[in-house]
Amino acid sequence: MSNFIKPDFRLNSLELRCENNEVCLYGTKEGLKKLANLILSIANDTKTTHIHLEDYDFLTPNSLAGAVAIFEKD
Repeated sequence: MSNFIKPDFRLNSLELRCENNEVCLYGTKEGLKKLANLILSIANDTKTTHIHLEDYDFLTPNSLAGAVAIFEKD
């Protein structure tokens, strides 16, 4: 049986965790929309290839740091 601890979204709206060999992304609707918009902005930007999520104001204090990066197919 799992001892799942619900994320605390009082301060921010996204939390990254690694649980049972899975990368887990928990978020409020607002937080997921912010992340989606951020990903779309770097996908459409010809100069930005990656971002560090901890540089933005949506990760909870208990969140792991994270990055999103764009790579081209070989």
